[in-house]
Amino acid sequence: MHTLRRAVRHRILTAVSVAVLLAVAAACSSIGSTSPTKSTIGATQLPGVADGGTLAMAVPLETRRWSPVDQWTTADLQVARAVYDRLMVRDENGRVVPELAEKVSSTSNHSVWTITLRQGIVFSDGTALDATVVAANLEAQRDAASNGGLLDSISSVTVVDRSTLTVTMVTPWSTFPEVLTTRIGTIAAPVTLAGFSAGPVGTGPFTYARTEPDGTVVATANRAYWRKGLPRLDEVRFVPIADAAERVDAMIAGRVQMVAVDEPRQLSRLDSLPTRDATIVVHEDRNAERPKVNIALETGRPPFDRVAARRAVTLATDRAEILAKAFDGQGTIARGMISDTSPWFTDQTSGTRDLDRARRLVEEYTTETGLPLTFRLLVPPDTTLQRVASLWRVQLSQAGIEVAIEQVEAAAVDLVGATGQFQAMLQVGFSAAHPDVYFPLFRGIAAEQSLVSTNVTRYINPLVTKAFIDARSTLDSARQVDDYRIVQEQVLVDVPYVFLVQIRQVVVSSPAVRDVMSWRSATGASGLGLDDATVSLAQVRIAR
Repeated sequence: MHTLRRAVRHRILTAVSVAVLLAVAAACSSIGSTSPTKSTIGATQLPGVADGGTLAMAVPLETRRWSPVDQWTTADLQVARAVYDRLMVRDENGRVVPELAEKVSSTSNHSVWTITLRQGIVFSDGTALDATVVAANLEAQRDAASNGGLLDSISSVTVVDRSTLTVTMVTPWSTFPEVLTTRIGTIAAPVTLAGFSAGPVGTGPFTYARTEPDGTVVATANRAYWRKGLPRLDEVRFVPIADAAERVDAMIAGRVQMVAVDEPRQLSRLDSLPTRDATIVVHEDRNAERPKVNIALETGRPPFDRVAARRAVTLATDRAEILAKAFDGQGTIARGMISDTSPWFTDQTSGTRDLDRARRLVEEYTTETGLPLTFRLLVPPDTTLQRVASLWRVQLSQAGIEVAIEQVEAAAVDLVGATGQFQAMLQVGFSAAHPDVYFPLFRGIAAEQSLVSTNVTRYINPLVTKAFIDARSTLDSARQVDDYRIVQEQVLVDVPYVFLVQIRQVVVSSPAVRDVMSWRSATGASGLGLDDATVSLAQVRIAR
């Protein structure tokens, strides 16, 4: 059984996930650190817990994508967190703080950003981390189709000296440091970036060693790691197990010591274990931004070029039934594009089911067009999403809406969306920690609809466009909250997306595995525990 995260990757950034507010003082345009140039941050030895040992972690599939310019699955991202570092990371409150960067600062209008790197850091192959390498990484990301136009605002990347580079924008981008916490800010050695390495070469706590015949990726401790006292483990093994139930079986049986779980029935299974405390530990960040099962409606073609059709389907939708029956009650009802625990969330009255209003809108559509309200729904080959589609079809039929379900291979989802070759498509996404990264999903000019676009729904609203641009022109979080309120309100009214369920994601470990979500950034701040269903492995220990 495929995981939801494997079935449908986020359309803009697979690794962009990744949980709360970019809290930067409005009067300050610099994000920096008071830590020394070479970090000496380390964890204190705990009684009864020794360094060393091997951690086996189950992942859904074998990792084959090494370069940060590639689209990454969650499994790829977890391996990347072991072997790579990022320019910026998030602290436990979701604030952006420097990691490989010592400081990131901007001009007053946020049009030029300066990145100052920590000195003395080397890649696992001995290559020095310097501004030239970082610039090459950022330039490669600018050229990568996997980023969906997110970096279109960058006009140039310039090396100033060995430890300093500048990024110049076409238009102001106050939230640029946000993307440096994601795959875009992940820095690979030149040999990996050029495609010349057999595996990933980074500055991270572990070094890629080999891929075994069964697909298991083995990473060993980087003894030259720039963070003093880390990593704690000798080795990490990423064991591919395709079926979600089999991954949990391996966890319970002790064949692996850690696994990420988001499949609803496996979550219920974990919750029901009678000896759970003795056999497993479930790690969960309930305040994190969570991916949302949603339906994209192509507003540029019938029937969803008419707002009456879009509103009819959302009014006919029973989210509570979908949550209970398709997700076994695991997760929460999605109230919009932003999770309700996020500081960016604006409380709206998300459409509760109203069959009478839905039927009236169906009649209105039929009267205006002379046609019944019917459409094709594309669904990836995922068991849970297939259940969602079946339930939704029945719900809509009760309002007089006919839905034909058509399976689309996961590999074709991005192409279908980019070219707009669909009417409605069931997908998983909207998991970014900051709404700014959603801009490419709504960008465009109404009179100029390109054949290929990151705006998969072809929904264009000048108020939404202006709100995103205004949010990028300030560091004042209160103003940004108001800008994103406008975005959420307009999307709720115009319905380019129907949001259904927020997915529950947990990481499960053996009780012997310690410090799973307790790590510190290079600044000394406690780090965000669960980042897009992945965890930091540098600080993890195993009790002996």
